[in-house]
Amino acid sequence: MIPAMAEARSVKCPNCSAPMVVPLGETEMDCGFCDSRVRFVPGTGELEVVRAREEMKARERVAVAQARMRQQLEQEEAERWRQTAAKVAITALPVVGRTAGRAFFEAALGRRGAGCAGCGCVLPLALLLAGAAALALLR
Repeated sequence: MIPAMAEARSVKCPNCSAPMVVPLGETEMDCGFCDSRVRFVPGTGELEVVRAREEMKARERVAVAQARMRQQLEQEEAERWRQTAAKVAITALPVVGRTAGRAFFEAALGRRGAGCAGCGCVLPLALLLAGAAALALLR
């Protein structure tokens, strides 16, 4: 889509002299004919538009970085929970037996095919059995 003339200016590519329509506030653009990267000095009326664009880009970069950090923290927390659940499953091993203990352990690690459907639904049962095992050991 070509911007309206009030929102764009016409220039020529310094490399091939092809006409270029530069949107208001743009500071860089690729020539459509020779693929040259052309940089422009914004006019005094365009400086506010350039500033606003740069602020929006900076906010977007910050939002992306925050989303990545949030995702990484969630993954680390999930991994800690898996490790804790695996330890509980190992603790419950003497009470529930080797086969059930292995299923609990595999479910706690999030491996498919563990437990009934590999979805981790066995985990609450493993916690319950581990609690029972802990009570049995205290008596």
